[in-house]
Amino acid sequence: MKDTRACAYSFLYESSSLCDYEIATDELASETGLAMHYVKHSDLSRLVELIYHANGSMRAKMAIEEEDINYLTNLYDEILNKIGSCKYFVLPQGSLGASYLHCLRSKTKAIIRIIHKIDQEEAREKRPILHDFFNLLSNIFFLMALVENKGEHIEEKQFTSKSYGC
Repeated sequence: MKDTRACAYSFLYESSSLCDYEIATDELASETGLAMHYVKHSDLSRLVELIYHANGSMRAKMAIEEEDINYLTNLYDEILNKIGSCKYFVLPQGSLGASYLHCLRSKTKAIIRIIHKIDQEEAREKRPILHDFFNLLSNIFFLMALVENKGEHIEEKQFTSKSYGC
């Protein structure tokens, strides 16, 4: 029997992208937990738990349910009602808390790409609820970053792309 002290994670040597998904979601949950110490104007505690539920939901039993999507949808709407819409791109900067939230938003989009890759690679049941979950989560992290900067009286800096002309 192999010594488990020398095994950081039992699926590390798989060729499937499932392992990449699980590592990325573990990293997102851990960094969301870290961000909790710097984000002053939003509660991240339930999101950490939901991200960990999503972690095993690709390989094992689906733990993300419609009620979780409803929670995120309601949270999105609640935050949007607080700050109003943002009709332009903003630079990912500002307070320390907002900066962490922008990093979480970006990492969440990377997870969506891994899910898409798994959907393309694997002959397995697709899990569209995970696409919805992580897309909503990315948008929530963005809105939370706006709330954080607003709460710290930091003005957003608009970004105008030279590439896309918007």
